[in-house]
Amino acid sequence: MEPLSTSQIVQPDLAPVQRRKLVDDVYERLLNAILSGQIVGGDPLNELALAEQLQVSRTPVHEAVARLIADGLAQQTGRNRPRVTQFTRGHVVSIYEMRQILEGAASELAATRVALSRVEELRQQGLSLRNATKDDAWPARAVEWDLALHDCLALASGNPYLLEEIQRFRRLVRGFCRITGTVPILLQANAEHLALLDALSARDSSAACDLMRQHIQNRLKDVLLHFDEHPQSSAQKRVNRRILHA
Repeated sequence: MEPLSTSQIVQPDLAPVQRRKLVDDVYERLLNAILSGQIVGGDPLNELALAEQLQVSRTPVHEAVARLIADGLAQQTGRNRPRVTQFTRGHVVSIYEMRQILEGAASELAATRVALSRVEELRQQGLSLRNATKDDAWPARAVEWDLALHDCLALASGNPYLLEEIQRFRRLVRGFCRITGTVPILLQANAEHLALLDALSARDSSAACDLMRQHIQNRLKDVLLHFDEHPQSSAQKRVNRRILHA
């Protein structure tokens, strides 16, 4: 009996492997591990060990680590193994200063470009949140609204290069969201954002810029307060965290 030809063999109906999606998934896993404290500043990124734990080949891990380096979340010196960036107080200040510059400019541009219907939609959501703080899910909803507003203004700026840089610097501060995610701070942010939305409704570019810059300055103060009150060393953090890498 002659063997079946390749064309005669029934092939399974498999979707093609999406390489880029795999890299994105690995990147998100590593990013979440960094932001949750599973991997802390100064920790090495062992690509081989990470590939084994994530059950993928080393290539997508290598590409994901390269993206972390490009985003400033990891660093590599010479031939040494990449390490998670260890942010100092000075780093934190510099990052938030860049956010003030970038998001202030985006708000100024968005004031004359954003759809007023979207501004009103965000305002109604903000007012609803202000009056529903007893809801157990309120902090998560407040953070989601906050992120939506920042995303809206970055996109409404109409400048794709500005949008890209804003997203990059916001990735750097995502780990601080746990610090600034308390109910009192979120309520203050809610009031600040409602004032910003008033400026957008009035098409007041200067006020929108100033209000966004002040909002980010206030969050910097909150982060630095926590930073100064919890000077936990990297060695102590390593004792307390769950280990993701070998």
